[in-house]
Amino acid sequence: MKKFLLLLFFSFYTQVGFGNTINSEILKKEISNFNQIGAYNKSIFKLDSLIYSERVSNYDLYNLYLLKYITYKTLLNYPEAEENLNIAEKYGLKDPNHKKEVETKILIERIFIQFDYLKYDNVNELLKKVEKNNLHFLDPETYAFYISVLGTINILNKDYQQAEKEYNEAVDVLKKESPKHLPNIYRKLLHLYTETNEDQKAIKAFENGLYYAKKFNTKLYILNMYESLTWYYAQNEDWEKAYKTRLIVNDLATDYDAINQSGKLQSLEKEIINKRNNLEVRNQKNIKFFLGIISTILAILLLVLFKYNKINKEKRILVENENERMRKELSDLIDNKSKNEKIVTFSDYNLSERQLEIIDFVRKGLTNKEIATQLYISENTVKYHLKVIYTTLGIDSRNSL
Repeated sequence: MKKFLLLLFFSFYTQVGFGNTINSEILKKEISNFNQIGAYNKSIFKLDSLIYSERVSNYDLYNLYLLKYITYKTLLNYPEAEENLNIAEKYGLKDPNHKKEVETKILIERIFIQFDYLKYDNVNELLKKVEKNNLHFLDPETYAFYISVLGTINILNKDYQQAEKEYNEAVDVLKKESPKHLPNIYRKLLHLYTETNEDQKAIKAFENGLYYAKKFNTKLYILNMYESLTWYYAQNEDWEKAYKTRLIVNDLATDYDAINQSGKLQSLEKEIINKRNNLEVRNQKNIKFFLGIISTILAILLLVLFKYNKINKEKRILVENENERMRKELSDLIDNKSKNEKIVTFSDYNLSERQLEIIDFVRKGLTNKEIATQLYISENTVKYHLKVIYTTLGIDSRNSL
């Protein structure tokens, strides 16, 4: 009965609460899919519900805050993104088993932030800290982005051949591992070919990037591709096409609405924080009704468990009293003080060496738990042997202890 009630309790808890374990790779894919379709509220709700769970390790928290960082960075909210990255680093460094991994990944993400800020001097300084033998900690997607940063730095240094080589390597990696992010690299190739006046390659890069952006319905990448095309036309002084493309960008930017989305997420986070001590619910519209039902069910379960435990406690006390009475009778036998005042010789009984040891410990006044410790056996085993002893010596007892 008790096991059933506990099972029922935890089944409700897991429906509205948090999972027992966190698979970071599965969770990363789930959050990535949410972000890809613009369901950022689902990403934050999912992550915060896990963050405020009691069953998460420091490494789990590192991964959760890292995913929050990525979500806010996708919305171009860099202050909020950096705050979550700092928190991720704090928890990650508390786990000595993943110290190098955490240091490497956080460093690479800081490079990406400075890169997005166009602070290339800072990027170069951070790149000097990267240890190549630690790059294996990066997933293929992040590694491809890292290579693309190197490509852009080489463009700034006018090393176009090396830049193209690095961009193409990034394309190869993403085609195999994460094609939905290919627009991010094709956009950079578009800039490269604009610099080198290779118009056909530039337009081809745009077409490839737009193809993958639309294929995976990633609004940010669609917006970015048209922004880069606008820049391409402006660099070539084709003002008419630049203007028309800019109109497309404006419409896409309105649809994407990153600032408004980011504001909504921050409001959602505050709401989640205020409710984190309550059970997680799946539908915000009927949260009060749903929580009322759950609270009632839990109250009933707790009442049943309370009564069950009370009965169990009373039963245990009775067993302990009976056990003490039987122990006293055994002690009387040991001390040759039975009711018939007869001398008891234990060798006359079919008792094992272990049972004789237990009798000796009883004579010394040890409790069942203390006897179990002395003999390196369980307390239940001691009770079993005592029952056999009681039966063998003819002591009245109940059917079981």
